[in-house]
Amino acid sequence: MANPSIEDVPDRDFVTALARGLDVITAFDAESPEMTLSQVAQKTGLSAATVRRSLITLERLGYVRRREKRFLLAPKVLTLGASYLESMNLKEVAQHHLVELVERFHDAASLTVLDGFEVVYIAHVPSDQRVRHDRSVGSRLPAHATSTGIVLLAHCPAEEREALLANTPLPGYTSRTPTTAEELRRRFAAALKDDYAVAADTIEYGAIAVAVPIRDGHGRVIAALNCATITSRTNEAALVETRLGPLREAARKIAGTLGRYPALAHSIGF
Repeated sequence: MANPSIEDVPDRDFVTALARGLDVITAFDAESPEMTLSQVAQKTGLSAATVRRSLITLERLGYVRRREKRFLLAPKVLTLGASYLESMNLKEVAQHHLVELVERFHDAASLTVLDGFEVVYIAHVPSDQRVRHDRSVGSRLPAHATSTGIVLLAHCPAEEREALLANTPLPGYTSRTPTTAEELRRRFAAALKDDYAVAADTIEYGAIAVAVPIRDGHGRVIAALNCATITSRTNEAALVETRLGPLREAARKIAGTLGRYPALAHSIGF
């Protein structure tokens, strides 16, 4: 939905038309890949006239195309995300470390950052086994139900973490999803003590992952790295015993690269 406070923003430098255009772009998703003008208006909460101007502008710029009365995103939209990824030099920072983990353990390996109460995948190498979790760069998952999310939330400033716990719903995806603030605080404490976190059957049954933090040159946790597989291949004890050391080594190397190129650390944060 459109940001309800846009009209109330007092800053004269705030470009309302740009904000509305971004609302229109982000309205398109897997469930609504094509929409009519009225459907976009309904989904964003913007007026039909505003949506019409935004769609026409985006169409002329090449970010949107039209199929009869329905609009859909054009491939040029990918350049918006590509600019972010290219500025991060993800391939140099993390990708080959993830590939090494996958080749060694045949798990999936991912690098995520925290955005509110979600983790966002900024690098991902899928398992070479016949295991599909439908993760990819840009995917978002609820932080409270994931290994990297527990690590990242544990290292948030306490006030920020408590505010998130107080104001964010904690849906259960399985019977093992932590859905209370008390239970999550216990997991955060364990993640801080152990410097890693395991999530088993918390986002979906049969999925298990172990994650470690990645720190910048000042020791701040800015991302998390994990190995993820299925419980039919391993259990929690074996996962920690075999993956934790190599994960920490990969995290150390990624952190070392970030330390040599501090600008990369700034680009990772949300």
